[in-house]
Amino acid sequence: MSVTVAKITRHYQVVIPKEVREKSGLKEGDLVSFQEKDGEIIMNPVRVVRKDQTYFWSKRWQESIKKSEEEIKKGDYKIYRSGKELKKDVEK
Repeated sequence: MSVTVAKITRHYQVVIPKEVREKSGLKEGDLVSFQEKDGEIIMNPVRVVRKDQTYFWSKRWQESIKKSEEEIKKGDYKIYRSGKELKKDVEK
């Protein structure tokens, strides 16, 4: 871990060093949170998700998506020609 020093400018602005921006993937316009803990300031990137889409970013849903993608790569899937065909298979 390298240490970089930055100056607090007028209006308490600080430039995030290039190395830190690149490693963290921060881009202009991104949101960050600040937390003070034992005299240290901790800054973390924040992702805002629409309330109606929070299910998609849940750990359970992401694991399900990953599993599905792995099954597709293995060719472990079935193509249905109609909704009736799918319904028949699901109801077995």
